[in-house]
Amino acid sequence: MKIPFARPSWQLVSALFSLLLICPALAHGQIRFATFNVSMNRNSAGELGDQLAAGNNEQIANISSIIRTVRPDVILLNEFDFAGKQAGTAVEHFQSNYLSKPIDGLEPIEFDYAYTNEVNTGIPSGLDLDQNGKTTDPTDCYGFGRYPGQYGMVVLSRFPIGTVRTFQKFLWKDMPNALLPNQPDSGKPYYSDKILNVFRLSSKSHWDLPIKTPQGEIHFLVCHPTPPVFDGPEDKNGTRNHDEIRFWADYISPHRNSYIVDDAGQKGGLSHDTAFVIAGDLNADPIDGDSTNRAIHQLLEHPLIRDTKPQSKGGVEAAQVQGKVNATHKGKPAFDTGDFSDRSPGNLRIDYVLPARTLKISRHGIFWPTAKEPSAKWITGSDHRLVWLDIKVK
Repeated sequence: MKIPFARPSWQLVSALFSLLLICPALAHGQIRFATFNVSMNRNSAGELGDQLAAGNNEQIANISSIIRTVRPDVILLNEFDFAGKQAGTAVEHFQSNYLSKPIDGLEPIEFDYAYTNEVNTGIPSGLDLDQNGKTTDPTDCYGFGRYPGQYGMVVLSRFPIGTVRTFQKFLWKDMPNALLPNQPDSGKPYYSDKILNVFRLSSKSHWDLPIKTPQGEIHFLVCHPTPPVFDGPEDKNGTRNHDEIRFWADYISPHRNSYIVDDAGQKGGLSHDTAFVIAGDLNADPIDGDSTNRAIHQLLEHPLIRDTKPQSKGGVEAAQVQGKVNATHKGKPAFDTGDFSDRSPGNLRIDYVLPARTLKISRHGIFWPTAKEPSAKWITGSDHRLVWLDIKVK
């Protein structure tokens, strides 16, 4: 659902003047895209909504301070619980009670447009997906969740959002040569035909949001694949993560996207010359961690995608201080975006903002301050770090 925010009347004086006022990055000839897993998931439905309405939650305030520091023009928020009919109100309260307030002495930030929608987490499948003899566990939902909407997604934008395509209900089996899991002993399919006939590819959803920027329309392709862990030798989560990532690799490839059908029944993906930015917590590190079949390389090595390799000094410091499994990693800690257990899996690069090669990139980075920086106190709000990049405006 698109969420229209109220605008002050002075913004209507001049369309160009308004854009420059509400988009400081645009005034400097750039548009900033970002992704941030904000860890704003809660144990029970409605809990996040209550905290957003109250406006006094420390964790959410820390998240908002990071966003108000980086000041993106368009941002994906992963793990922002979807509240059903109250979803619009929840997002509005995040804007009015946190982003619009000068918390920590930072300037407010205003997003005129927002989008959120239903996700697969917590929606019962009615089937025994985890094969433990029960059909009511969180692992029996289309995506792991204790209630519908847990671990949801929100997109905030300073620019208008066009008609959104969603792929929440696309079936995994309908992907050609899908990496469906097999029983490790027999080699037979892990899931029965009955399950595969309803099993959705997306653990949350895949959204294509056309953002109407001064650069022209840029398709913001967002998702949040399942982690490739919490399974067994059949690797059901690893294979699903692989194919959730593959979905966008196919979607941007005209010779590979004819099989794709969105929730409205429209077929196909992007044409060859379409501008796009892929973003999200993709739960896949290119070198370390537990990914299956080099999952993230499907995007990082795609000929239409530019991997800018954003870095931070805080990631380097954290790996050195925390040690343990981090000391065995082969990937550069400057690229890390997730701060996880020092025993396993350690810190990883799992959050991405990946632009089309046709877009001109001026700057990019990861918000991971070193321990001595005053802003370091805010990163306790999430075990992920905000990733951003600037697109040059012609």
